[in-house]
Parts: sequence; C-alpha cells; structure tokens
Amino acid sequence: MLLRVLTALVGVPVLLSAVWWGAPWLTLLVLLVAVLGISEIYRLLPPDIGPLPIVLGALWCASLVLGAQASSTFNNFLLISGGIWVVGAFLAILWLIAFYQGRRYLIALIYLAGGPIYVGFLLAHAVALREVGSFDEVGLDAGRNWLLFALLVTFATDTGAYFTGRSLGRRPMAPRLSPSKTWEGAAGGLVSGLLGAVILSVFLDLYLTGWKVALIGATVAVVCQWGDLFESKLKRIAGEKDSGSIIPGHGGVLDRLDSILISVPAVYYLVSPVVGP
Repeated sequence: MLLRVLTALVGVPVLLSAVWWGAPWLTLLVLLVAVLGISEIYRLLPPDIGPLPIVLGALWCASLVLGAQASSTFNNFLLISGGIWVVGAFLAILWLIAFYQGRRYLIALIYLAGGPIYVGFLLAHAVALREVGSFDEVGLDAGRNWLLFALLVTFATDTGAYFTGRSLGRRPMAPRLSPSKTWEGAAGGLVSGLLGAVILSVFLDLYLTGWKVALIGATVAVVCQWGDLFESKLKRIAGEKDSGSIIPGHGGVLDRLDSILISVPAVYYLVSPVVGP
C-alpha cells in the first residue's frame, strides 16, 4: 500500500498538470501511455497465438491519438478515427497473410485489430474531450474541466470501491475474474463516485445543471467498474495476474488505465453534444 501511495503521489500530479495545460503535454503523455498499453495488450495473448507486431500496434495507436488532436468537432473526430482504423486494419490483415506463423488467425486478428481500438481509440477520447468547447462560445476551460471531472470521479470510484470492499465486502461480484471484487465494494464505489461528482460540480464550471452532472457522475461510477472487470478478463485469458510491472506497486499501464479507458469516452459522448462544438 505504501508503494502504491508513493507512486500515486508522483503520477497523479503529472497527469493532472498535463490535463490542465493541454496540448502538447497531454497529447505527448497520452501517446506514451498508448504505446505502453498496446505493448501490454499484445503480450496478454491466449495460449498458442504467438507474438504480434508491437511496432504496427504502436503506430496505429499513435495515429489515433494524433488524429484526435487534429479533430475540431465531434463528427470530425469519429471520421478521422474511422479512417485511421480502416487503414490500420488493412495493414494488419496484410501482416497476418505475409508473416503470421500461427494457426488461430481469427483470434490473432481480434487482438491485433482490437488492441488499438481498446487502447488507442479509447485513450484518444481524453485528447478529444480536452478540446471540447475550445472552438465555440462555451469557453476554453470546458473540455479541461470535464476531463478533470472524468478522471477525478473515476479515482473516487476506484478508491471507494477498494476501501469499502476491504472493510465490508462479503459477496463476490465475479470470483473467476477478480476474487477481491465484491458487490459491497461496487456499491461503495458508486456512492463515492457520485459524491465526488457533486463536490466537483461546486468547484468546476461544467456548464450543466446539478442533476445532469450528478447523472453523468453516476454513469462514470458504473462504467469505470465495467472497465476494471474487462481488463481482468483479458488477464485471466492470458493467465496473468498483472498486465505488466512498469508502475511500482500497481502493475502495468493497463492495470491503472482499465477504468479510465471506459469512463473518459463515456463522459465525452454524454457531454460533447451538449457543450461541445
């Protein structure tokens, strides 16, 4: 626990500073995390799949993040991301035909093409969300505040779920995926996430009424726990406890990203049509 706290004391200020200042610092940070994340995904493979080209996945993810930075509207973001994914999928199929030595082509294709969606595309929403409101009358701080909201509510949910589960947890939620997760912990995470959303609405100008902010906060508190379970599923398929060991006390990059990968896109799609261009 001490190592986890010390790592968070270093990592969280770096993350929040990048969000506050925006491009290019946030973009560079997301690029780095995306490249590390896809390398972990390509190592979390089912048995007998064989190695996948990390360079191709890294370029694919980097293109998605940079495409998000280049987009200026909701539709533009989806159009650019779709075009990048189509090109990446074409190259992935070519690689499978020319170089893949295994026999499970379909599973290899799912991981090869799905990994950049899971890591690159979902992470790119952080860059896109940061730019919400930057091109219209809402204000330059709208995207910054909503990205801070998404991250901090996710942190509050994870923290509440962890401590509630440890102190009150009795009923396992998904014992085969993550034996330590309980329904009591999930409820505690929902309450803490909702409380965090209400508190943040007082300090951040989110351009929405209180009940709408609370509803978005509750949504984040639910979906980020889905993200945690999904990443646990990937690790169990691969027979691994952690996605990596790069972050002291926390495991791999994906072990810290699992909730954020779902919560940030959820906030983006709920907020962009309302306060974005």
